[in-house]
Amino acid sequence: MNASILRSTFILGLTAFVATFALSHINAITYPIIQKQERQKQENALALVLPGYSIGEERSAGGDGYNFTYWIGEKTEGNRTIRAYAFIAEKPGYSGAIRTIVGVDEKSTVLGISIIRQSETPGLGDRVLEAASSATFFQAITGRAHEGGEAPSPWFQEQFKGLNAATKIEIVKKGDWNEAMRDELLRKNSVSAITGATITTRVVKDSIEEGVRTLKMALDEHAKAQEAPVR
Repeated sequence: MNASILRSTFILGLTAFVATFALSHINAITYPIIQKQERQKQENALALVLPGYSIGEERSAGGDGYNFTYWIGEKTEGNRTIRAYAFIAEKPGYSGAIRTIVGVDEKSTVLGISIIRQSETPGLGDRVLEAASSATFFQAITGRAHEGGEAPSPWFQEQFKGLNAATKIEIVKKGDWNEAMRDELLRKNSVSAITGATITTRVVKDSIEEGVRTLKMALDEHAKAQEAPVR
């Protein structure tokens, strides 16, 4: 009996050791790849939310209870240099953190958003990534869905363009957003909630509003630091 228990314990221990050893090595091998993919995703998102802008280096700001990452973009129109900003907005969603890169102009008008991380419920909250396609069935099954043009952007994210994030963004329930709704919702500074996923909608909306407030704080702090006399 004792020999049997010892043998089982040894086998279990050996199995756990091998599994732990293998997982640690897999993690070490895949971590740089994952990090590279994350950086690429972030760069793509920045280009999407600040189109046409030359984007500066990543900046960070922090203080009591917050850690904030942002970028400054610039472009020239005539004799003027126009600035815009991008920042990371993140809040806990229904199933995990939702991370969004947001682009705004100097008046806090949203230029674009790109959700780069989420783990919301399939078929509900994860529809934040759903893009309506105009491809035919034949184009879809033959892998030619995006032939002749760019992939469509997710409708949930598209509807934030043009909203004023410095004032409260309202949530209405009008079903899946489409281009015909744009003017009406812009007048109301509103977005249409994803059916069955109001929490996800609210989290994204709140994170953007909060991010704009934090951006202003970070820019003010940076300006003060620039004005401070050098000792």
